[in-house]
Amino acid sequence: MRPHAKANRRRGSGVELQIAPMIDVVFLLLMYFMVATDFSPAEEVFRLDLPDQIVGADDPLQLLDEPLRIRVVAAGARSDQARVSIDGPWDAAGSAEGLRVFLYEAVLPRGTLFLPDHPIVIVPSEQVGWGHVVAVFNAAVAAGCTNVTLETSP
Repeated sequence: MRPHAKANRRRGSGVELQIAPMIDVVFLLLMYFMVATDFSPAEEVFRLDLPDQIVGADDPLQLLDEPLRIRVVAAGARSDQARVSIDGPWDAAGSAEGLRVFLYEAVLPRGTLFLPDHPIVIVPSEQVGWGHVVAVFNAAVAAGCTNVTLETSP
């Protein structure tokens, strides 16, 4: 009986784990994911339209520092209509709502032209009504701009 008890103890005493098939499966999964992964989107060249020359900037990717000047002028003989224009290379605005859309798309994080605290100066003409100036101011604030001021005439 003695040898039989010793054999039972050997069989039930330890669990043997086959590690070689597990390593094979891990290497097969590694090869599968390496073959199935598509690395080409990270290597693509994306088109980036930059202006030819930015005055006063050494780095073409540097954000503009000078204030954005927004002019509000009377559209006719009466002051019940106003035209909004932006100084610079932008053909945007036209109205307070157009200005809000332009600034909303240009301010970070949605756009890439301005930071939210970029200085914006509203320059009203003498003939335009204050209601239009306030509408332009509200449009700039609604777009997420935090540094909006009015320029007073000397």
